[in-house]
Amino acid sequence: MAPRSAAGQRTGRPHTGVRRVTAAAAGTWWLWPRDTPARPGASARPRYAVGLIGHRTDGVFTSHERGARLAVDAHNRDPRRAFDLVLRTADDDGSAEGSARAAARLAAGRDMAVLIAAGTNSTVPETVPACTRARITRADTHRLSSLNTTTSLLLRSTGTVGPAAVLRYLNRVVKPARTVIVHDLTDAEESAETVRIATVYGKVDGETAVEEVAADEGFTDISRRIAERPEDAVLFAGLRPERGASLARALRSTRHRGARVTGEHVLGDRFLAEAEGWMVSAAWTDADADADPLTKAFAASYRRRHRHAPTPWAAEAYDAVRFAAHGLASADGEGEGRPALRAELLRCPWQGITRRVAFDPDGHFFEANDDAGAFLYRVIGKTARFVARWDDIGREAGGEA
Repeated sequence: MAPRSAAGQRTGRPHTGVRRVTAAAAGTWWLWPRDTPARPGASARPRYAVGLIGHRTDGVFTSHERGARLAVDAHNRDPRRAFDLVLRTADDDGSAEGSARAAARLAAGRDMAVLIAAGTNSTVPETVPACTRARITRADTHRLSSLNTTTSLLLRSTGTVGPAAVLRYLNRVVKPARTVIVHDLTDAEESAETVRIATVYGKVDGETAVEEVAADEGFTDISRRIAERPEDAVLFAGLRPERGASLARALRSTRHRGARVTGEHVLGDRFLAEAEGWMVSAAWTDADADADPLTKAFAASYRRRHRHAPTPWAAEAYDAVRFAAHGLASADGEGEGRPALRAELLRCPWQGITRRVAFDPDGHFFEANDDAGAFLYRVIGKTARFVARWDDIGREAGGEA
């Protein structure tokens, strides 16, 4: 992220430009039109299309659509723009087959420049063949963990770096002598990433211990063992809200006093009802609560249009479109086809309103060292309340953030 002033505001960040999709906010695919962009009239600007794929009953899709539309509209109001954008959507019916059909349908458009895939681990990969045939640069969604191909760009950190915000919170704020990683084996393969990050890769300072809990086991026994050292921090490596809730309830019954942290997958009503005081790492910001001036400006614009605060992933989708527009503008005249656009997007870091976007020069993975694109929340009154951006955690002397 850009450096901050003494007043805590972000400084030196550009106001123009656009973002595991990379649509980091959610999911996004980058495509270079196969032919020249559409021209509505002889004197009109060129036009590129932004496509959005997802299931209309999914709130994430709605958030993506609203954020992306705000970005498109803001771009088209800029008198300095070299081209116009248009947003097109396609419903994937929540199925793999539907996702493949939707991708093929949108990619067939001669002016299609970007596809944002707001789907799941089972639907988004099915868009790969259509995107590859259409020469789209693909990025994954808000749920895929790790995917890097010649047609992919990732715009945010993944599960392979663990729940970044709470790891930073433990190391910079709590500084426990020992952290107990409670590994729920219900979803062992996926949750193992967090265990490896904390132990094998040493991303948690101090001593660590791992307690495994089988899918058919409860958390009573393990909570009693943790209670023998009640100041130990607890990191829940699990994906299911009901399992996280069960651990939270068991720890509360033993009067555990240490920090309790986890990742965003467990955010559901059952977990929130039991997990008062837990800290949670998420990959989306609360644009309404974030003090950053550019994020606040986005939230105000969103409120004017929709009469309520931005929902999760709207600001990230906004960044995805802006990042794509930045790439389209920068690559114009520098070469032909997808390689020119992808090369431009990979070339240098870009600052959005939600995070800094940069890629490793060799593997082309999202680079999270300077800004993991993660946000810290605290469960208060059965609600996850925004606390801080990743780069602000531990900055305030004596504060919890």
